[in-house]
Amino acid sequence: MGAIQVKDVPEELHEALRRRAIQEGMTMADYVLDLIRRDLGLPSRREWFERLATRAPVNLRPGEAAEEIRAARAERDAQIDAALAGIEVDSAPAEAKVAIDALLGRRHVEAEGDDAGRD
Repeated sequence: MGAIQVKDVPEELHEALRRRAIQEGMTMADYVLDLIRRDLGLPSRREWFERLATRAPVNLRPGEAAEEIRAARAERDAQIDAALAGIEVDSAPAEAKVAIDALLGRRHVEAEGDDAGRD
């Protein structure tokens, strides 16, 4: 196996790497090796720009992207509503109610009369 030695690493960077490795339950050598593997799994800037150059330009009128996003969200919300139509939300556990409200884009209201979370 080959070896890599990096000299003149600033102390704050070395310490940040050490802390991150500890947080991940790894040795610093394993953590840095994992960083290298992840980086090499991505295209380089040159490769990314070469790929980008082969694609046709996208010409959108102002606001068109936002409209498309809104339409996709509305479609997703309709699918979720349809999937949840057979679920009795009132009889669901509290955690499920919060999750359902989150999926539907609603704020969860804890108790009647509690203004927390209301629009």
